This record gives sequence, C-alpha cells and structure tokens, in this order.
Amino acid sequence: MNRGWYYAALVLATLAWGVEIVVGKYAVTGIGAFTTLFVECGTAAAFLWVLMLLRRRRTPRRVPLRHYTFLGWLEPFVTYGALNVGLLTAAATDAALLLALLPVIVLVLGVLFAHERVGIRGITGALISTAGAVVLTTADLTVVGGFGDLFILLANFGAAGAVLVVNRLSSKADALEITAYQFGIGFLMTIPVMVVVWLTGFEPVPGLSQLPQLLAAAAVGVGAFAIAYLAYNYAVGKVSVGLAGVALNLIPLFGVVSAVLFLGETVGPTQWIAGALLLGGLALFPIGDQGQPPVPAPSTQEAERASREPDRQPGPHAGSSHQ
Repeated sequence: MNRGWYYAALVLATLAWGVEIVVGKYAVTGIGAFTTLFVECGTAAAFLWVLMLLRRRRTPRRVPLRHYTFLGWLEPFVTYGALNVGLLTAAATDAALLLALLPVIVLVLGVLFAHERVGIRGITGALISTAGAVVLTTADLTVVGGFGDLFILLANFGAAGAVLVVNRLSSKADALEITAYQFGIGFLMTIPVMVVVWLTGFEPVPGLSQLPQLLAAAAVGVGAFAIAYLAYNYAVGKVSVGLAGVALNLIPLFGVVSAVLFLGETVGPTQWIAGALLLGGLALFPIGDQGQPPVPAPSTQEAERASREPDRQPGPHAGSSHQ
C-alpha cells in the first residue's frame, strides 16, 4: 500500500489530539477530570465495539488479554487520567507545549526497549527539547501550576509506553482489534474509580446544566479517542517507532493554535522561548524511518502449510526464484 496513507493517518491523529487539548480543557473545567475520562472512554469503547460487531469477522484473538490490559492501563487510563487532572490547573497552551516532549520520550524508550538506533542529532534534539520543558515548567513556579504540569508530563510517559506496545502488537492483530480492546479495557478500569469519585462527592454527578461539557467529552471519545487512535494504530505498525514518535511533533502546533483561536489564550515571552527550544530540538530529529517496521507474523494457514512441507535440500537452482 502507498506509504502516503500511513503518513496521512498519522497527521489525522495528531490533528485530533491537538484539538482534544482544547475540548478536554473545556470539559474538565465543567464536569471534572475523572468524569470527563469516564465519558470519553465509555463513548470510545462503545463506538469501537460497535464497529467490531459490524465487521462480523470471526478470527481467534492472537494477543494475550494481559497485553491488552497493560495497553489499556497505559492509555487511556494513565495517560488521559493524568492529562485531565493536569488540565484542571494548567493552561491549554502550556499543556500543548509540554506534549512536545512526547517524541523525545518515545525515542528514549525506543532505544531502551525496542533497540532502535539514535545518532548525535537525535541526542542533541532531545537535550534541547528537555531544556524547553524545564523553562516552561519552572517559569511560573507555583504549587498549583507545577502540579498540573507534572501530571501532563506523566501523561507523556503513559502515551510513549503505549506507542511501543502498539508497535509490537500490530504484527499480531489489526488496528481495530487493538484499539477496541485498548479502550474497552481502559473504560472498565474507570468504573471503580467513578464509583468512589461520585459516592464520596469528590466530583458531583453531572446534570442537565453540564450537558455541553458532557457532549464535549463524548466528542473527544469519538474523534480524539476512537477515530484518532484507530488511524494511529493503523499506521504505527507500518513505520518505525522513531518515525511514529516524530509524527507527534504536530500535536503542540495544533494544540497551541486551537487554544489561541478557541479559548482566547495568549502566548507570552516565556512560552515563546520554551516553544522555540522544544520545537527547535525536535527539528533536529531524523525525519526518515529509523529501522524497519515489524514483520507481520505468518497467518495460521501459512504456518500449517509450512509445517506440512518436507525439508528441501539445496540444489543447483537453489539461488534462483520461481514465479
């Protein structure tokens, strides 16, 4: 298939996630961080499992359930739980800029766990981007502001870990199955949390007056969760972990533009400096694929056919190919 489709899917996903920062900020300020997460995950899970049922493709699940559980715990549970809590106090523009660290974290985890190679440009870019994050998080060093920024950084680690997990699982399952189990399990994890949150009164049960915020959270669930992750999971198994991480550079751009246009937020001098460091460091990252995408596992029929074939001894034409 034309690789342009994979790149288009990556751009679509990052656009949805950039806008999600603004819509999510609106939702959490009206109905709370955990209620927002509950609605987002529930809507996404329902949408994806309806698609799974409509597909009517009965194939045995080849991925152990514990792997999907780990993925669902990383993202959406940890990632968006932390992001929503952070958005309670952090400005949407700050959140968007801090998410610029995500490709750096993906790169580091890719080197540590996926054994991908990184050159001096990648290392230099990571250091510059990290300096930008330090400038941004220490500029307004208040307890409340720092609390929100730290949770957004935690969200980065959850999202980066999920990129690596999806990259590995994509050779065993298609994007729809991965995404449906990811958000289905993530939604199940939010249920006991919501029981505690609502029973203790930590967040009130939303009423009709919060309908706009509920609809905003539901829109995030369909657009930025179900559709965006379906697109990203479709592409991430066909490109390297490094390229999948670099594509996330677009999130801060879309996020800041959306915050300025729709929330009326302004970008101050410190944010300009931090943003220049973050995005300037990311510009040093190699753009092309690093390494090879995972090789798809053979189908069950191919494996059975290979097991029935007798071992062949190399002959005089062993080096030739036959159509």
